[in-house]
Order: sequence, then structure tokens, then C-alpha cells
Amino acid sequence: MADTFKGELKSVAEMKQHIAAGIPAKAYLLFGEEAYLKELYTGRLKKLLAGDEMNVTVYDGEFDPAAVAEEIGTLSLFGEKKLVFIRYSGIFKKSVPLTFLDGLEESDTSVLFVEDGVDRRLSTFKEFLKRGAVFECKQAEEQDIVRLLASEAKAAGRVLTPDAARLMLEGIGSDICTLNGELEKLILYVPDGGRIEADHVRKVCCLSENAGIFELTNAISVKDTGRALRLLHALLEDKDEKRKASPLGILTMISRNWENLYRTRLMLDEKLGESEIQRRTNQKPYAVKKQCEQCRRFTASELRRKLEYVQELDQAVKTGNITDTVALELAVTG
Repeated sequence: MADTFKGELKSVAEMKQHIAAGIPAKAYLLFGEEAYLKELYTGRLKKLLAGDEMNVTVYDGEFDPAAVAEEIGTLSLFGEKKLVFIRYSGIFKKSVPLTFLDGLEESDTSVLFVEDGVDRRLSTFKEFLKRGAVFECKQAEEQDIVRLLASEAKAAGRVLTPDAARLMLEGIGSDICTLNGELEKLILYVPDGGRIEADHVRKVCCLSENAGIFELTNAISVKDTGRALRLLHALLEDKDEKRKASPLGILTMISRNWENLYRTRLMLDEKLGESEIQRRTNQKPYAVKKQCEQCRRFTASELRRKLEYVQELDQAVKTGNITDTVALELAVTG
């Protein structure tokens, strides 16, 4: 029998390549906080390792190691692959010998553990690394979530545009299960073969106030004054309490956006690359990329004046010299 993979798969890309190769390990351990990834790869591994649910033996919670050892040592009556699927046993938080997995390499049975967490310091985890494949289902980065959503849309015969994906993240959050639920609505709304655009997201999805402010600051940053004014009035006139934003809150976000662009412009002027800017600012890659693109439209001195102007407007509102609505319109058009 050819050697199978043993060790840790350290990214979604590595996991996808491993499954696509079609040479599975004999034992797997999936764990971590991202429930969607655990569910996704549990399904794919079950199909790869057993093919049919009839060939899967399931243990929930604590299990009898002797029973698993017996499954491993018993030949399949029909020469088919078998899978022992063990869910949330807690075994990787204790020091437990894995001798019940002896003989797995020569068996027609595979074993899949799905756990909420593990203790990497314990011998149980370290021994499993020598016997099978481990994948930690970490909370996905934004770019990974965008790829997953785009992949789901493509499988359904639609194209999810980058702007639509970013708006979903900004307005819905990073919980993949929730995002998938909203994507299903979009797939039903957009005809087969169509493109899912940001406008579709606004019409169909339940977005927070952050999404509207994100679009507003984006329009201001690319000097699209007409669109920025329309977005501003839509925010101020929105009757939905969940999306309604306070004028001062919007002004604060505009100020913060100019501050971020000014800071990014200074670092670009120092000849720093996007990866170094990301490290220094502790922001997500897509946010840094967007800021770099936008701040190149301005000199550092122009951005500083924009920032100071909005700060002056904020002070004028707080001292009662102008109304918050007038201040916002000046911040958008100034």
C-alpha cells in the first residue's frame, strides 16, 4: 500500500489540493472554531473515504476504543471502503493512547475525528500527527471567505462580483453560515448565468448600517460626489432602525476614512509595500489594497487638508455653529 499523507494541512488551499489529489490519509482530525469549514470538509471527506452513508459508523461523544479497534480489524463483507466517524469525543484534550488505531494502514477502514478543540501539547495530538492528517478550521480570512462565496455562486451558475462580495462582508459580517444564507437569496433573485452585483446585495440582503457608511466613504474617496450625496441622504432618511446611522457617527467614519488614507499615503511615499502597510496597521489585506488604490488619487498634503476640514466640521457641530446635516453635506462635497 502506498504511503498516505501524515501531518498537518495548514490552509484551506492545502486542504483543497489534498482532497483533489484523491489519495486520502487513513485517519483525519478536523477541529477549530469555524463550524462552516468543519461541516464542508466533513462532507467531502465522508464522500472520499466511504462514498455511501451505509458504510459509515458514527460515534457521538465518548466512545469505546475497543469497538473502534474491532471495526478497523473487521473486513468489509462487500469489499467496500468503510469509515468510522467520531464526533466531539474530547479525546484530544486528554492523554489517551491511540493503540486502538493500530492496523489502520492495512485496513479497508478509515477514521475521521471532528472536535471542537485540541490540546497540541498532549501526546494524543502529537501521536495522531504521525498516524493521519490534521486540519484546523480557523476563522476564515476575508479573502478566503470571498473565494468560498464566489465558488458557491459559480456552482449555482452565477458570478459574484468582487464589489458585491465586499459589500456582503461589510454589511453582514464574516460568519460564513449567515453569508451563505444571504447568498442563497441572491442566487434565487439573479437568473441563471447572471452576475450578482452590489445593487442586488442592497436590494435582497439584510445589511447593517456599516454597509451604507462603507459605500459612502468609498464614493467620497473616489471623488464620486453625486453618488456620495445620494448615499448620504439614503442613510439619513432610512426608516429601518437597524440600519439607521447618527449624523455624528457618519461624520466620525468619514474622518476616520481620511485618516486611514492619509496614513497609507505617507507609508506609500516611504516606498513601503502593501504587505508591510498591512503589518504596521494590522488591517486586512483587502482593506489595505483598497486604501492604496484610493489614496493614490491624492497627495499627502491634500489628504491632510481633507482630514483637518472634517475635524473642523465636527467641532463646529459640537459647538452649535452649524447643523450636523449641513456639516455632512460639506464633508461630502468639500
